[in-house]
Formats: sequence, structure tokens, C-alpha cells
Amino acid sequence: MTSEGVWVAHFNSQGTFGMKFALKSLGAPAVLCALALSAAPANAAVLICTGANCVSTDGNVLVNKGTGSTVTGSVGGVGLTFTSSTDSTLVGGANGQARVESADGLLNALTFTIQSGYGFESAIFNLSPVPGRARNEATSVFLTYLLSDGTTASITKSVATNGNNWFGIYGDAGEVFTSAGFIANPSTTGIHDMRQVRLGGVGQLAAAVPEPATWALMLLGFGLIGGAMRSRRKDANVRVSFG
Repeated sequence: MTSEGVWVAHFNSQGTFGMKFALKSLGAPAVLCALALSAAPANAAVLICTGANCVSTDGNVLVNKGTGSTVTGSVGGVGLTFTSSTDSTLVGGANGQARVESADGLLNALTFTIQSGYGFESAIFNLSPVPGRARNEATSVFLTYLLSDGTTASITKSVATNGNNWFGIYGDAGEVFTSAGFIANPSTTGIHDMRQVRLGGVGQLAAAVPEPATWALMLLGFGLIGGAMRSRRKDANVRVSFG
């Protein structure tokens, strides 16, 4: 038995054009479903690296000196805000250095967020440990991030209790970030400060552009709606004859 159906265009995860077969007997929903499945974007990943120059950046973050619930800074004329979910009082620009710490000497969590309407493609920062091997010094942290599309996640990393803890964050498919930071694990531990923050690819966020398969899905949907309307008009035309 031969099944009736239609071939629908689609793009696979590598952006290659292809076709899918959908049964006519299942109607328009099957066609739309087949194309919707083919419209899934390619898998992408956010990556964490270690080292002072493990990812390319092009701008040093300047931290403004001050004390409060937030600390401000800038990179290339674009503003940044440092906030903490655990430390009520932050200190910025202490001793003229571009760093942010907690007023109590133990920084449990910190996030930097770029000015609204902007994003960055990479970041590097140094988590400086508490001097003197303090009892509540962190040996592990959750590195957190927020992408411009609203995706948020965390990645667990170990930290040393002396020296530097350089971390870089970037995406392998052009991901754009709007914030990044850390939370000590457990949150009762901490570090001394976050310093030497650098960002790469800072720029204004672009309006979202539909992928090719999304455009194809929209066009097919319009075509199916138009076909259904024409079919209904034909059914409504009743021919009457008189003998």
C-alpha cells in the first residue's frame, strides 16, 4: 500500500537543506510538526577555561571606587554593575585596584551584569583567595552565566587557596552573554575578591533573526491556511439545477 503525503523542506542541525515526508492522511498538523522538528538549532555549548589568557578579550573593566549594595564599572564606555546575593556591602576599587570585595573580608558570591541593551562574547576574571588559609575559604565555586536569550546555568570548578584562580568563559557558537559570576560552594565559604575582569566582543544586542527553517515553517503555515480557506469556499458553493 502506498501512503499519500507531501515532501516538506527542512534544514538540519548543520544548516544543510533536506526534505521530510509527511502523510496527507494526518493533515496539516503532521506537516507542521515535521518541519518544526527539523527547525531545531544546532547544539551549542558554553565553555570554561583556566589561565590569564585562555580566551581572547579586548577590554579591561574599570571598577569605580565606592562602597554599597552594588559597585559600578565600565568597559569601553559601556557600564557594568556588580551585585551579590549574599554580601550586603561591597567595596569597589579598593586601593586603586580594579577589584570588588566584601566589606566583611569574605566574598561569598558576585555577579557582573553589562548595561541593558549590550552583551559580550567572552570574559576573564581572577578569583583571589582569602590570605592566610582561612578556615572558611572556598575550595569550589559555581561559575554562573546568563545569555542574551535568557538561558542561565552554572558550572562547578575547584579553586586554589593560594595564588590566582583565572577563569575564562565563552561560547562555541557565537553565544552572547549579559552577565557572569560565581557562588561559593558551599555558600558559607568564600574568596577575598574578584579582580582583573576583562571582556571581549562587547556590543549592542542585535534583534533576533529567524533561522532558515523557521522562515520555511512560517511560509508553509501561511500556504496551508490559504489552502484551507480555498477549500472551504469550494465546499460552500452548492450547485442547484432545475429539471
